[in-house]
Amino acid sequence: MPRISASCDASATIHGNLYSGQIWPQFRPTNSASVSVMRILLYALILVVTAAGSAQAQFRIGIGGGQRATTPIAVLEFEPDNSASAQHARDFTKVVRQNLQHSGTFTLVNSKDHPQTAGEFLTQPDWRGWKDAGAKVVLAGNVSVSGSTIQATYHLYYARSRKHKLSEAAEVSLNKWRDLAHFVSDVVHLTIAGIDGHYASQIVFIAEDGSATSRVKRLAIMDQDGHNIRYLSDGSSIVLTPRFSPDGDEITYTEINSGRVRVILRHLVTGQQEVLETAEGTSTFSPRFSPDGRGIVYSLALNGNTDIYYMDLQTRARERLTMDASAETSPSISPDGRKVAFESDRTSGQQIYVLDRSTGSVRRISIQDRARYATPVWSPDGQWIAFTRIKDGEFAIGVMRPDGSTEQILATGYVVESPTWSPNSTALAFARQERQTGDGTVKTRIYAVDLFEQREWSLPTTGEASDPAWSPRLAQN
Repeated sequence: MPRISASCDASATIHGNLYSGQIWPQFRPTNSASVSVMRILLYALILVVTAAGSAQAQFRIGIGGGQRATTPIAVLEFEPDNSASAQHARDFTKVVRQNLQHSGTFTLVNSKDHPQTAGEFLTQPDWRGWKDAGAKVVLAGNVSVSGSTIQATYHLYYARSRKHKLSEAAEVSLNKWRDLAHFVSDVVHLTIAGIDGHYASQIVFIAEDGSATSRVKRLAIMDQDGHNIRYLSDGSSIVLTPRFSPDGDEITYTEINSGRVRVILRHLVTGQQEVLETAEGTSTFSPRFSPDGRGIVYSLALNGNTDIYYMDLQTRARERLTMDASAETSPSISPDGRKVAFESDRTSGQQIYVLDRSTGSVRRISIQDRARYATPVWSPDGQWIAFTRIKDGEFAIGVMRPDGSTEQILATGYVVESPTWSPNSTALAFARQERQTGDGTVKTRIYAVDLFEQREWSLPTTGEASDPAWSPRLAQN
């Protein structure tokens, strides 16, 4: 195959260290034509459109009445370089298409409407045909398997302006082919939308087995699309509410064993665990990291009262944040560290409040009549708070602004709960319980929904799953 170097048009510039320089070391260039190519692929540098007019015009974030346009994209079937590459090319294409379809940023052009194959397009593009098909962007390339490695070459074009945006090649070990597909999806998302995708992220969750009276709950982790599930605990203890650290290297969660409730810190790379808080005869639950990773917030019941506490992870010093006589739980710190959202029954039943850490003032932000609110979670960009709402017997997952305005419901069901944000703040994962036809039993699965198109999809876990928590970008453990 020809040697492909990274290229772009004059309106684009290359920015370094977009992935912290250490996340994608397995992606390496397939040529040595220039130092710039090496840097692009070794550090996963991605072309960022600095002419913000073109990128941002296509990515107008709006919810609850705002305006936003998705970009129609044609993802052509990647061409196999040889017979050994045929199945991998098909699988690779499928993963990239699924990623982009679930982004909320792109609308896939139906493959039946494609006027050309990838080989035909790259040889002599039929621009009129692609315009008639409705494509604004065309992604084409090829996949080659050689021994224990797989290589993808990918090209990105604006169909209507006939403008070439990107050509790159990357190679990984064959058993990491899904990572390569996620990587290419991220390249496309950042190049076209101007913001990171969430495809190279993970979700930690509770894998559930057994009957309703004899439930086994194990910590598990998977890729954001539900694949590559790994189990982190053996089910000997009940585990609840796992949450990632800001760097994705650790999780904190609640463990219940022999009547003892503990908050655990687990290092994902080494598997080592530390007990952060133990409650004997009381309860401690809902731990979550602070945005700077220096501490955790959690609920602790002492002397018959449940409040929100902050623990410094270096000193283990404990600070009480709420002082009300009611029960407060499910804390989430804003990305700037200044405020804490939590649920409380201090007035009008279960509602969401926001605490200003500097002044100590507390404000209720959930306002719907006859509704109860729970599990507030601040979005990584600080613009939204996700929640669970129960109104007139119906469960719903929604979002609101931090002041309580612009409430928007994204998903409903028999029971939907435990929302968690994608690292780029464009989608939510959550747990859904559904009654089964026939025997009336309830099954719990993990779903996701994008904020803008409100397209919903399920994550293909092997069994029942609940309490998801999305990682920051590119947690590779």
